Amino acid sequence: MWDYYSRPPTDSMTTRVWAAASAGYAAIGMNLGAWAALRGDPAELEGFDAALDATGLVVANIETLRGWASPDRATEACTRAEGLAYELADRYGCRYVQVIGDFEGSVAEAGAGFGALCDRAADHGLLVGLEPVPSMTNIDRIGLAATIVEAADRANGGICFDSWHLTRSGDPVEVLSTLEGRCIVATQFNDGTIEPAIADYFTDTLSSRVVPGDGEFRLDEMVAALDAIGSQAPIGLEVPGLALWEQPAERSAQLAADAMRGVLARVRG
Repeated sequence: MWDYYSRPPTDSMTTRVWAAASAGYAAIGMNLGAWAALRGDPAELEGFDAALDATGLVVANIETLRGWASPDRATEACTRAEGLAYELADRYGCRYVQVIGDFEGSVAEAGAGFGALCDRAADHGLLVGLEPVPSMTNIDRIGLAATIVEAADRANGGICFDSWHLTRSGDPVEVLSTLEGRCIVATQFNDGTIEPAIADYFTDTLSSRVVPGDGEFRLDEMVAALDAIGSQAPIGLEVPGLALWEQPAERSAQLAADAMRGVLARVRG
């Protein structure tokens, strides 16, 4: 799957579909801002739907919800965003919605908030993937995310694993072996340097990623660890980097796909 942030927001969703299809992806992701713009542009929406029909690609991933983890209810902003997410899911049969922190109150309260979100999402056929994001959120490590998911105890709740955030959190790859395979509902692979290239985390995460194999991450071990726990999550590519963004969409999609296929072939034989 080719995730939304692999391209700059100036790329249309239709452009992304054709580029992903040319590189052999099965699905794409869309963020809620892009959906809000697309639904308000009938001509562009028609072109997007036509591209999906022509290529057979699906919209699999919805990004990103936050504000769900207030102690007793979702924030008003989160409720509005959920409305967009469920509209998108109902139209395209999306597989999962990605969520991030912060949470307020106790971890138990965060678990209750996550469970309530999972229940609402289940009405629209969605899995919910909680992505630990260091520096930018207080759900910053896989262990904490797993605790919240376990506290919620919902069949459609799990973790979105991102190789960038795992590496930058300081957690070892071996932490993946503490999870059950079914707990991983989504993956986002990319590569980069161990030490930040840019001090600001947000800027670095959207500027400095490179295709798998071109950086210093322990990607082979990550793939092997996910395979060992029986993860069946789709292989996602999220590679926001200025160098890739400067390439044509088709070229960017192909470079990332070929690189990840190389990693998978090396690990899986």
